[in-house]
Amino acid sequence: MRAKQQRMCVACRRKGDQASFLRIVSAADGRMGINPGPHMQGRSAYICNCYSCYQLALKHRSLQRSLRRQVPEEILQELEKLIKLEDIERKELV
Repeated sequence: MRAKQQRMCVACRRKGDQASFLRIVSAADGRMGINPGPHMQGRSAYICNCYSCYQLALKHRSLQRSLRRQVPEEILQELEKLIKLEDIERKELV
């Protein structure tokens, strides 16, 4: 049986399965995406699906440091929207 790949959140440094994080990718040709799947190659940063980690990553510029480039504002807004939706869905289940 194959072990699941472990990743670490750039904000809180929590380790977990790759599927439990959001993946932000910076490709060599300049494109960036959130959870683009295994097809897009490049530098990746992983972040938890919680708003506190998003705020911490912004405060400490963890995404920019990990990706080694500026993260466009539209990517940050899309990431914030995805995380807020996850938080709402999680609260509805409780």
